[in-house]
Amino acid sequence: MNGVAAPEKVVNDIPVPETVLEKVEVRAASHARSRLHWIVLGVAVAGALALYAPVMAGMASDWTEFPSLSHGFAIPLISAYLLWNRRHLLAEAQVEGSWVGLPLVILALGMLVIGSLGGESFVARLSLPVALLGAVLFLLGTRVARQAWVAIAYLAFMIPLPYLTLKVLTYQSRLFDAGLTAHALDWLGVPVLRDGVMLQLPNMTLEVADECSSVPAIAALLALGAAYGQLQARPTWMRAVLTLAAAPLGLLSNIIRLILTSLGAYYLGPIVLNNLIHKFNGTTVFLATVVLLVVLDALLTRIWRTPSS
Repeated sequence: MNGVAAPEKVVNDIPVPETVLEKVEVRAASHARSRLHWIVLGVAVAGALALYAPVMAGMASDWTEFPSLSHGFAIPLISAYLLWNRRHLLAEAQVEGSWVGLPLVILALGMLVIGSLGGESFVARLSLPVALLGAVLFLLGTRVARQAWVAIAYLAFMIPLPYLTLKVLTYQSRLFDAGLTAHALDWLGVPVLRDGVMLQLPNMTLEVADECSSVPAIAALLALGAAYGQLQARPTWMRAVLTLAAAPLGLLSNIIRLILTSLGAYYLGPIVLNNLIHKFNGTTVFLATVVLLVVLDALLTRIWRTPSS
């Protein structure tokens, strides 16, 4: 049975079936709409950054003033890398705005106003990733948001905890760290008397100060675990475990550092308190946490790849 040939048009003296031209025109129109959506998103993000400039300036001031919060400068860069790492998936995702994002944008603006007028800087700062997620949903749709939400949520790690909450948690952490260190020293045969956050050794008295607590760096530790989990292709459960395990592993690293410092102070004297390892205790804890994350990652990978019997 003979079919009916598609009508043809002449383009540059070459006959081309109309169906092919229609497909090309539809694809070109689709690409144009996609580019327009991304341009609109860029304008919206630029507007959000301008609106949140005072909030960002306040956070940058905190990152500069408090060394335990200095990881905040790296968080936007890591977030940008996470987006770049998914650029191919983002390019293939269908762009179709969703009204689901509008309530998030309204919620974020409400949080910004309430936090700014009420002096609750944490609420105002937290509204930034909420606003960005809402804008992506509203302008680009759920398929794009599904690929971008991890990078947007990662920005929450740059937001310092509320001061009063942080102060209470830090003091409780100091008591906890001092208690564990005292028990460890006693088990190792080192005479020690604990008085709150003070550790009285025979030759000197040590204080578990605010700078010795890992609580101010919890956000940084969680950010470290989340970034480490995203570096390679892993099951979602492994990424979640690595992210959540970073904080307790960081606390463990800090306890080990306190025990080693106390042992050094007992056997070697004050010279231990003047070395680089003690002065840059945050860096020491971070490096130790990375090592423990690598070990945990190796164990989880072995469990994952071991065939069930």
